[in-house]
Amino acid sequence: MNTRTNLRISNNYRIIGENFLDQGDYVKALIYYEKSKKLNGAYSDTDMLLDMAYIYYDQDRLTESEVVLDEIILHTPDESRAYFGKAMIYEDQEDYSLSESYYLKAIEHDQAYQQAYFFLAGLYQKMGLFEKSENNYLKSLSLDDTDYWSIINLGSLYEEYDLDQKAEQYFLKALEIDPDHPASSFNLAVIHGKRKEYEEAEKFYQRSLSLDPSNPYIYLNLSVMHKEKKDYQKALAFLDKGISENPDEGFLYYNRSILHLLENNVSQAIQDAKYSCRLDETFIDFIKTDADMKRIKSEVLS
Repeated sequence: MNTRTNLRISNNYRIIGENFLDQGDYVKALIYYEKSKKLNGAYSDTDMLLDMAYIYYDQDRLTESEVVLDEIILHTPDESRAYFGKAMIYEDQEDYSLSESYYLKAIEHDQAYQQAYFFLAGLYQKMGLFEKSENNYLKSLSLDDTDYWSIINLGSLYEEYDLDQKAEQYFLKALEIDPDHPASSFNLAVIHGKRKEYEEAEKFYQRSLSLDPSNPYIYLNLSVMHKEKKDYQKALAFLDKGISENPDEGFLYYNRSILHLLENNVSQAIQDAKYSCRLDETFIDFIKTDADMKRIKSEVLS
């Protein structure tokens, strides 16, 4: 085949790949993108290569994703999205310093790259760098003041550092922007729970539960709240329901074990504690040091 024919067929493969990508069929999209790239021979379309890198990343084929991103950077060194992609890979690999440098490179090449500021803020939050995280969430919001997750995550950052009044303002804003997203109500419930405003907390937890009925953390938090009120039967009921919805979540069994001990149901406590360890071995170490588990530690670990 001559060069013109190759380019025509390569372009057809690219278009087929784009159609499969639009349908959410990443496997078939990648097959046709790879055919297009192989047939083209020379440097391919940047958007197609970015799609390929994203699909490789989604499939946890990080090395192949990085190779494609490096090819983009080699031919188009001002392509901010390629630096962003590499930053995501290094963040997944927990190389936070290198990840930071690539997010900053992405921003250097596109100072209005809202998503890059958002992800960089999240990286700084993981690293415990409050001011840098806050500044980048605020920068993200300056570019799009209705970005739901920038609002929620900034609120969560404030809540993490016990700046609860600021956190509440952002969670209320998130609730206004998307009243049907469970994260808004969940986080408002957390704030009210910290203030011991149990009635308001329960209202928002129940609202969140109506929107996300299988979320194990809602059941856990409701249980913990009623445990604080010493209403152990109600606390147990929420964990029972949470376990029925999430039978493989070890932390629900672990917390139910503690409640069983408070109710002097020792045999049930041992059973739940053992099962939590089977689901997640990290609970073995918790049991060794948790004062609440002292009564049954030897039986559970034997």
